[in-house]
Amino acid sequence: MKLLIAIDENKGLNSKLSEHFGHCSHFAIYETGTKEITIIKNKLEHSNLDITPVDQIMEFRPDIVFSLGIGQRAIVLFNKKGVKLRTGNYETVKGVIENINNLKKLNSNCNH
Repeated sequence: MKLLIAIDENKGLNSKLSEHFGHCSHFAIYETGTKEITIIKNKLEHSNLDITPVDQIMEFRPDIVFSLGIGQRAIVLFNKKGVKLRTGNYETVKGVIENINNLKKLNSNCNH
């Protein structure tokens, strides 16, 4: 299973979580099978009319997207693609990974 996490810095497991998915500086991608983590810079193109940021994220093939906050349009698009949205009261990537079985469903937008 592949988990994509919105983060605000590149400090590996100690990376702080981003308050809002669309404004994060990086993404952490965690493979549960291999326990490998990869940090990538957020290069999502929000002004491209041909491909949405969600479509761009789908290139990484996440099964779950974790975010503290996310917009309604992204929620709808991820749901259509069968990607589970999760959240929780954690501060770092390590906290999310250590609690992967306790993550809460993310159903409502952050009103940003």
